[in-house]
Amino acid sequence: MSFSIWWLIPAFVGLIGILMLVGGVGRVFKAKFVSGTFRVLFGGLTLAGAAIVALVGLNLQTYVALSKERVAGKVTLKKVSDFNYVATIDLADNGVFRNQPKDYQVTGELVNVGGPVVKFKPWANVIGMDSIFRVETVGGSYFDPDCTNAYHPRVESADDPDKGSLMKVLGSSWKLTNATDVIHESTSGQAMGDGAVYFIKATQGAFELEPDPTSKMAVDLQTAVITRSGATCDPVTGPVTTPAGEIQYQAPAQSTQPPVQPANPPG
Repeated sequence: MSFSIWWLIPAFVGLIGILMLVGGVGRVFKAKFVSGTFRVLFGGLTLAGAAIVALVGLNLQTYVALSKERVAGKVTLKKVSDFNYVATIDLADNGVFRNQPKDYQVTGELVNVGGPVVKFKPWANVIGMDSIFRVETVGGSYFDPDCTNAYHPRVESADDPDKGSLMKVLGSSWKLTNATDVIHESTSGQAMGDGAVYFIKATQGAFELEPDPTSKMAVDLQTAVITRSGATCDPVTGPVTTPAGEIQYQAPAQSTQPPVQPANPPG
């Protein structure tokens, strides 16, 4: 943890308070009651002031640590046809873009970016242990879940597949179990539009896609009153199977409820 002025100032003031307090007690024992009492009172008030400043500093540092976010990449969208886009993703390491953009075909109405996130406990964040994350997937979906169930937009790897999954790496080598709060997959999505640009942000516990303030399309998609879906799909009421052919969900007879689990896309 880096030392800041919020720690140095109370430490210095507290040291002065302790010296004054000890000096005042010594004077009292030497029968110098007036000056001794003054020093004890002054030292006590100084210590109290240092404690208040330290608590304020701790509160500010806690807020900064828990609300910290880092740039993990950028997504630029180009429309090819209805419900069909090219998403150009440039990932970032430690907030610095790699300048190695890659193109992905994304179908649907929403672009979704996700991956594993290791969230540490709040006390670990405060002492400087930031979450660990990796952007691993990019894919599409629809505002209407029935359309997502019907069309199964593909999901692709958004990073070098040779690196292996961060989950597997952490599962075999992560040792700081006392500091780890949650290890989970996080996904964030935003509406697609021609020319929209989104930043991939990593907070202490999740991914977030945020509009680039300079991208009019992305900002308009956030603020404009738009029709949330241009696709219409009938509910999936038949059995949904896994790539292995196992039935994952069997709709009851004459049910109008959509399935809770779509089939995983092959490959």
